[in-house]
Amino acid sequence: MLNKLKIKFTVIAFGSMFSVLIIVLILVNVFSYKNVLEEVFAILDYYDFEQGSLVIDEQAYGSHRSITPESVFEYRYFTIDINDDGTIIDYNHEHIAAIDDDDLSFFFEVTSDKYHYPFSIRHIINNFIIGDQNKGIIYYNGLSYAYKRKAMNGFTRVAIMDCTSRLVSARSYTTFSLYIGFLCMLIMLLLLSIFSRKAVEPIVKNITAQKQFITNASHELKTPLAVIAANTEVLEMMNGKNEWTESTTKQINRMSDLISQLVVLSKLEERSDLVLSEVDFSKEANEVAASFKTIADTAEKNFTAEIEEGVVVNADQKGIHELINILLDNAVKYCDEGGDIGMKLYKKGKMAHLEVSNSYKDGEGVDYRRFFDRFYREDESHNSEKKGYGIGLSMADSLVRMFKGKINVGYKKGIITFTVIL
Repeated sequence: MLNKLKIKFTVIAFGSMFSVLIIVLILVNVFSYKNVLEEVFAILDYYDFEQGSLVIDEQAYGSHRSITPESVFEYRYFTIDINDDGTIIDYNHEHIAAIDDDDLSFFFEVTSDKYHYPFSIRHIINNFIIGDQNKGIIYYNGLSYAYKRKAMNGFTRVAIMDCTSRLVSARSYTTFSLYIGFLCMLIMLLLLSIFSRKAVEPIVKNITAQKQFITNASHELKTPLAVIAANTEVLEMMNGKNEWTESTTKQINRMSDLISQLVVLSKLEERSDLVLSEVDFSKEANEVAASFKTIADTAEKNFTAEIEEGVVVNADQKGIHELINILLDNAVKYCDEGGDIGMKLYKKGKMAHLEVSNSYKDGEGVDYRRFFDRFYREDESHNSEKKGYGIGLSMADSLVRMFKGKINVGYKKGIITFTVIL
């Protein structure tokens, strides 16, 4: 149990921290990249399209944290003028050292007296420069350029600024943050592995103490119950049966059943070394269904069973028998007067499905999520005439988990159905 709880605690804690870290990294990097773009376009906002140069006066200082008196010298840019028919009529690259006449072939090629886009570059320019966007980012040969355009008198002027260093810094920051995040996750996983034992030890001790208490209390209660039962028998022999002795005997039997179920449940949860083997699910279902057919008929309830032959599961034979018995007993107990009880067993893919259903007109609005809680009964007053302690379904849940399966309950159109998947 300790190892299972350690693994479960580690997985849940690690998964939670991993999710939070991923969200934080995404948000930090998104905002970081967004800030870089805002910084780049904040500089382009001071480009004077009339003069064809970057003009940053003293009033601009402080309006953005990246704008300083040196900004006009830090950023490199060039300008191209485009006619309405898509031809380039002029360019100016005196403010950038990385672009010369040969490099400008990226943007256009010279044929006679006009500058025309090469076919592949035309597609880029048409989409990013003379398209619907007035500003954006274009990439070429590992470099990044931010552009901004403005309609002039008879042509469009486009300012293109080198922002490679800013974007490279943003990408480097992203890579660095991912490395740090990965390292943090390894450290957290190591720490969780080390301290998970201490975290779950109190829970394990508490569960162990509870189980021990149930076992000890059960054994201690058997003696006084046996004495009370014996005394009641003596009273009946001396004075004959009466309503008081019958009531006492009834409560003794009820208490004995409860103690037996508590002991069985406690032992079930202690069987961590259970070895599963192939069990004929169909055979066990037929045997239990035959015994409950008589019980249902006696209670004047309709019982039908549809059992597919040859359904085999990996489980424990006694456990499977007890599981079916618990579900059918619960169905008979809580079925409406003159209602219907049904059991289906079939194979779906590689999984075996067991469905046990019964009529339950009072099932609307019931919290079915709590049906497998120990000692839970829908009648919270515990004054129901139906016998039960709220342990049976908890035992069924424990058995299914031991067999590495799933159990759930649903309610539809007056029918409550328990489904087991193994």
